[in-house]
Amino acid sequence: MKRLYKQFDKQKMNVNTDIHPMDVSDLEKARIKRAVMRGLKKKNHMPRNLSVAAAFLLATGITFSAAFPALAAKLPIVGNFFEQFIDHDDYVFENFDSFSTDIGVTKESNGIKVTVTEAVYDKESITIAYTIEGDHDFGTKPILEGEFSSEELGDKYLNLAAPKYITKKISDTEYAGLFIYELVEAPKSDVVHATWNGTTILDVFDVENQFSGDWKFDLTFQALDSIDTKSFAAASINSKADGINVSLKKMTKTPISTTLYLTEDVDVPVAAMEDEEFRVVVFEYEVRDNLGNDYKAIHFMTGGHSSHFKDGVTNTPRLTTTHFNEDATSITITPYVHVYKFANEVDEDPTARPLELVAEPYAIESMEFDLE
Repeated sequence: MKRLYKQFDKQKMNVNTDIHPMDVSDLEKARIKRAVMRGLKKKNHMPRNLSVAAAFLLATGITFSAAFPALAAKLPIVGNFFEQFIDHDDYVFENFDSFSTDIGVTKESNGIKVTVTEAVYDKESITIAYTIEGDHDFGTKPILEGEFSSEELGDKYLNLAAPKYITKKISDTEYAGLFIYELVEAPKSDVVHATWNGTTILDVFDVENQFSGDWKFDLTFQALDSIDTKSFAAASINSKADGINVSLKKMTKTPISTTLYLTEDVDVPVAAMEDEEFRVVVFEYEVRDNLGNDYKAIHFMTGGHSSHFKDGVTNTPRLTTTHFNEDATSITITPYVHVYKFANEVDEDPTARPLELVAEPYAIESMEFDLE
């Protein structure tokens, strides 16, 4: 980025400069804006010519063409990438842009470009921002699928929960995506070296729509500075109903997010009021403060509750949200219970039979705790 600033600083802006307007996508405008704003955050001032050039770019929505061909080719992928997902149900990324690290590495395979734009690691999770670009119909929700491994994190099956993918279509040929790995029992290493070996781009809503390739990224993540933990183990903050016991165990706060750790114990036949048929119990959660603010949260589930498990299984889900309002004094978590059964349709593959709700989801007792 410093090299980019120097290049801007050397340019002499005047009315005779050969600059031509070009169509630029909203994502590209955001990219340019982000580069400028990050520079402002790091310094109290900018070189005078840089300020003029940046303001000119932002105000007109143009990019350099013939006058500065080398510079135009090297403009970095910038903009508040996370704001692309502001309308998503899982948007909890208000603070991510200020703490993410620029990466800007592109790999191309079979005519498809994947660019890892930035990443952030706070010892609770690893979030990777990336784009997919190519002359294909990638479908509704394309993702980059492939093994994610790290020596520092050890056994991925113990230390990494199932990844979360969030995707948004930017144009007919470009998608923005977030790949989020929640750390389960991993050591809290200050530095993580990881390999994301992308081998397939597929639409999660139509897995037949997929493209093979080689998009391998070697990445290094530097942990954010601090993490605060508050235990509720001795406070007995529970939500109970027939056959159900949900407990709040602890809360962690990092510079980018707040995570609530829960446990779920379910006696499925009792909770579902059905002892003969196959039933599945799944929870959703509502998080609200005493001021009436609702908080979106990413729900990391460690499994469901099925009547196949006669003795029951204790699950340990997490709710990752943004920071709570600084004026709030308490938080309320309300569990909602969803009970499912197999749909009536008979499929050739019994494991592929869809599930349907037995009845409308219902709320059980809320859990409330004070913020200190």
